[in-house]
Amino acid sequence: MPRTTMALTHPLTAPAAVPISELEPDLRPVGEPVCGVRPIEVPLVVLSGERRETLFARPLPGHDDAAHFRAMGPLRALGTLASTRTGFLLEHAPDFRGPVADLCRAAAAQYVQGDAVRFREWFDGRAASLDQGLVRYAGSLPASGAERLMVPLIYLNHMWRQGSPNADAATGPSRMPEPLDSLLGSVAGAVGMIPRFNQIVMTMLAFELDGVPGGAELSHRDVAAVERMRPAFWLNEGDRSELELYRAFYAVEAFGVPLYGWGCHALECAAADDRAGGARALRMVQAVIRHVYMITKRLMPRIDADEFRRIQVTCGWVGDEVTGVASGYQLPFMLMLDSLFHVNYSHPGVIAARANNLRFVPADWKAFFRMIYDVRPALRTWVHESGDGPLAEAYRSCTDLFTLFRNMHRHLGGQVLKGGTTTGRVFDSAAANYEQFMSEMAGLVDDTAAAGDVSHPAAPDSPPAAASRGAGT
Repeated sequence: MPRTTMALTHPLTAPAAVPISELEPDLRPVGEPVCGVRPIEVPLVVLSGERRETLFARPLPGHDDAAHFRAMGPLRALGTLASTRTGFLLEHAPDFRGPVADLCRAAAAQYVQGDAVRFREWFDGRAASLDQGLVRYAGSLPASGAERLMVPLIYLNHMWRQGSPNADAATGPSRMPEPLDSLLGSVAGAVGMIPRFNQIVMTMLAFELDGVPGGAELSHRDVAAVERMRPAFWLNEGDRSELELYRAFYAVEAFGVPLYGWGCHALECAAADDRAGGARALRMVQAVIRHVYMITKRLMPRIDADEFRRIQVTCGWVGDEVTGVASGYQLPFMLMLDSLFHVNYSHPGVIAARANNLRFVPADWKAFFRMIYDVRPALRTWVHESGDGPLAEAYRSCTDLFTLFRNMHRHLGGQVLKGGTTTGRVFDSAAANYEQFMSEMAGLVDDTAAAGDVSHPAAPDSPPAAASRGAGT
């Protein structure tokens, strides 16, 4: 039987731990609307174990995370990377203080004025006035402090290179004035992060919550208060569309928190052939996908297409030696759903984009999601072989809604993305970029829909697709 049998009921109001078998079958909306949608009280599977202190942690020499996670099993492995109440988001509110964070906030106010020459002159002067001992100071920080310092450094690096939010996306490499460039390289090496703007930084690390002081422990109610979320640092200071862009990505992880525990619980039910328990877990997963779908459907139309291109598309670092990207392929929510339901990518463009994006995902996350994909029996295989009607219905309800979510993203995302890409690629024209995005997303929708066919067991993905999710590395 599954190892963990407890869940927190009503995590948005008054959480109490009860055995999973005693959970009420109905999930009800509760409280005031968030982004026009009343939140659903989805219970949280209680995770045991000590979570790692940082998102980016260098693996120990000779340590095989994937083998370690396989030995632990899904739920215990999850507990080392995520928490019951916040999932893969931080357990404590980010706390950004110090000269680098202060400079980043001041730089945003200059950058938004749109004069690259004046901005870089100002930046040069401010960098020269910084304490030259910053690199030594950074070397004394604990891993969590160094990871936190990377956030404003990455924003500063982007603003320096781009010069103005109104300019076309910059190409080629770039080095900040000293001591910032040395500081960035030193901290990036210590933390194990690629020093480029990416979705993990934007969504998982660079947020603040109104009314929650930096460093405070976060509850699920805190992280789900999407309308209280704001970026800790801006690329277009005070812009409403930038705020909605951040919130749209953040909402996926905030309301996706219950997915991880219930997905892992479903896999452990499959291993024990607990069909009733598996159907319950999948109904919870479906509720989570529905929640995320409803919230993001409200938020995405609020993102102005021109502002999106000024902010996110310029972060691609096309032509740089690292080719930084900032795409949703990096988010744990998408990695979990694709792994859990064996969504096997078939479109060459999607395979290439995912491979490029996953370079920015923490190594232990990638190992964990490879383990989820490789767990036997796979959910689809178990459902197929069981012949259990309610279990099959619960499984298909998840893949049907996940397909609908990706269809919605294809339509609304296409309108926002038209004219620019976040996948670090160059296109001949805006029309070609848009056509490629729509083609790739259509392939991804088809692949997701195919994962719902329980008349056949799950099949391994192609070697190129497996390589793009890190298999064999």
